[in-house]
Amino acid sequence: MAKILALMPVTYRLKAIFACLFFSFCFCLANAQVKKRVKHRPKVDSAILELNSRISDSILNEKEIKDTTVPNMVNKVETYSFSLNRAENFFERRLDTTGMFQGISKMERALNYFHNKLERNDNPLNLRNLNTASVLLSESRETITDWQKSLDFYIDQLNGIHQRIRTVKHDSSLLNDSLNQILHGEMSSVYERSLSLDSVYHTAAIKVNTLRNRVSINFLLLKDLQTTIIERQQAIGQAMWKQEESPFLAFCSTDYDVTIWDVIKDSLGRSLRVIKIFMATTWDTRTINIIIWILLLIWFLVTRHVVRKKPDNESILRNLTFLKKSAILSSLLLLFTYGSLVYVSAPAAYVHLNEFIRLILLSILLSFYLTRAGKIILYCVAVLWLVFAIDDLLVDSAYGERWGLMLGGLFLLGLCIWMLMKRTIIFKNLEDSKARKWVLFITLSQIIVSIVCNLTGRVTLSKLFAFSAIDSLVLAVTLKICCSILVDAVYTQSEVFHNRFFAFLNFVDLKNKLRGVLWIVAIFVWILAILKNLTLYDRFSGMVIYFINKPRTIGSINFSYASGLLFILIIWISSVLSQFVNFFFDESHNPGPQKKTKLGSIALIVRISIWTAGFLIAVAAAGIPLDKISILIGALGVGIGFGLQNLVNNLVSGIIIAFERPIQIGDTIEISGKTGTVQEIGVRSSQISNGEGANIIVPNGDLLSQQLINWTMHNRNKRVKISFSVPYQSDFRKARDLVLEELNKNQKIMRDPKPAVTVDTFANNAVNFEVKFWVPDMSEVGTIRNELMMDIISSFSKNTIVMA
Repeated sequence: MAKILALMPVTYRLKAIFACLFFSFCFCLANAQVKKRVKHRPKVDSAILELNSRISDSILNEKEIKDTTVPNMVNKVETYSFSLNRAENFFERRLDTTGMFQGISKMERALNYFHNKLERNDNPLNLRNLNTASVLLSESRETITDWQKSLDFYIDQLNGIHQRIRTVKHDSSLLNDSLNQILHGEMSSVYERSLSLDSVYHTAAIKVNTLRNRVSINFLLLKDLQTTIIERQQAIGQAMWKQEESPFLAFCSTDYDVTIWDVIKDSLGRSLRVIKIFMATTWDTRTINIIIWILLLIWFLVTRHVVRKKPDNESILRNLTFLKKSAILSSLLLLFTYGSLVYVSAPAAYVHLNEFIRLILLSILLSFYLTRAGKIILYCVAVLWLVFAIDDLLVDSAYGERWGLMLGGLFLLGLCIWMLMKRTIIFKNLEDSKARKWVLFITLSQIIVSIVCNLTGRVTLSKLFAFSAIDSLVLAVTLKICCSILVDAVYTQSEVFHNRFFAFLNFVDLKNKLRGVLWIVAIFVWILAILKNLTLYDRFSGMVIYFINKPRTIGSINFSYASGLLFILIIWISSVLSQFVNFFFDESHNPGPQKKTKLGSIALIVRISIWTAGFLIAVAAAGIPLDKISILIGALGVGIGFGLQNLVNNLVSGIIIAFERPIQIGDTIEISGKTGTVQEIGVRSSQISNGEGANIIVPNGDLLSQQLINWTMHNRNKRVKISFSVPYQSDFRKARDLVLEELNKNQKIMRDPKPAVTVDTFANNAVNFEVKFWVPDMSEVGTIRNELMMDIISSFSKNTIVMA
């Protein structure tokens, strides 16, 4: 190294020295660091060992986790597969929207048609067309509402299915191959199925949401059309009281653009389309009507067939009127008379079609019971009805329509006056109705209004009153015939089956009470029909509903007439049920002697239960607060303490009699010197028949407070006494033996206790004997006593024994 430095120049020699010094310094520094690391090496080694231990533990734990995840993944795959299977089943039985798409397309065309008709000013819709449009739109609204409910329900289910699919689709563990190689195939299959079903969901959701949007748009359009129609109806309703056209004496044919025949042809064509649309949307209601008609027809046919097999069928059929002529026509008349009432609203064309069929059926049934004058009147009324019904359906006004209304109105006016003045006999073998003059008077009033409206140019009012007049006349006769048919049917049923239910119907007197109820229903239907014909039903019903539902206040009590009517109705139903139960358990209507029975007490308990339950239900239904009832009961209690003691005493006594049963129906009792058989045990009083045709009303309180003798409390045995006298010259012992012989011969006399013949007293000229025996039924005492005395007289006569 020294030789090398000696050969180098001075400059390079200095650089080399500095380089050696630098490397020496670096070497010393590195040596010091190594010594420091060697000094702390045990700590570093322990840290490394601890880290290695932790890594080993984590590897072992990961192995354990992998082992425990296998069953979890199996359960998860099974759960996902089940969810996807349910989703596939849901999509397979997908909502059938074909009918909805077709229906919504038809509905869109119909709504556009109504919209265009309402927007046209050259040929505006009249009141009848607006009513028909309102009915059809109401039916369409119900259909759209059903569609919306179905679609909303389906979309809710679809969203639930989609949530399950998303749960499977977004589960990353299905794509982790390191978890388990065995489940990798099934996990991949589940994941692929979720992707496929997610695509199916989006397709179905787009289709259903598109349909729902169309349905919602049409629903909004329909609501807008209904609002417009209501406004037009209100405007026409206010304007029809004003002059619409020229007065009858001033109008001419040039005022109208079309002829009457063109108007009739166009109107009938539209009416036919309206009927088809309405029938297509109301098949469910019509099905109910058909089922009711089939049941009625079966009932009529079966009862009439059974009656014809009876030996006394002629006497039964003689009391029938229309049912014996034709059960089919009678049932159809009931169907077309009352069947239309099940429709909340129906277009005029459909209503008139039902009424036309009803008119045909009525004409056929009445032809058997009409005089010659009656048949002429019927044919005239039928022609007038047909004219006014067609006129009621006309869309446009025509020159011939005004003349037809005037001539038809004048003819109906003259016909009504003639029937009122002449009192023509219309029916044969059929009683005339007491309501005849009232029906004719109302018909006459309506047709006069129609004629006046036609004269003053109020054509809409003239048409309404003209058809209402003739239809009310026809409907009144129809309802009378329907009442007779129903009375015939119930009477026939009561003759066929002699059970207690139909005995009850006979008991309430079919000819009066049942007919009275039917006439009340008929009057209600008749008034309802007049209101509908005059388009006043909605307004009238709205006023009535508002009146009875309007909240009213008396002091601190809030009520409405509807709650009061409901309370009265429930109490009335309870009363009817109580009377029915009373008759059902009552044996007083059965022929023959009354036998002791426990049914009277049961009937009393049932009646009290019905009244109590009816009162509580009426209170709850009417919404009467219980605190008000408690106040009322408290006030009643004060009144009871002063003025109603006897009434409450009798009511409580009736309840005690019902449970304690000291007397029962059929018992022979004696109270206050009055003897009779118990016929009825009522809530307040009981009835006793004294055997002479009189019924004694005894308050229940007297039955418990006074001394009561019950002859038949345990049995109906009765001891009978007979006295006779024999002169001293006669053979006393033989007379006694003859009487004993007659007692033993009579099978109606009880053997235990034995009958006895004893000497009672010694008189001046004869010996008085007394005969004592028992009979099993005290109702037969008189008969047995009479028979025995006759036998004793006959026996004494044969054996030459004289009686004193």
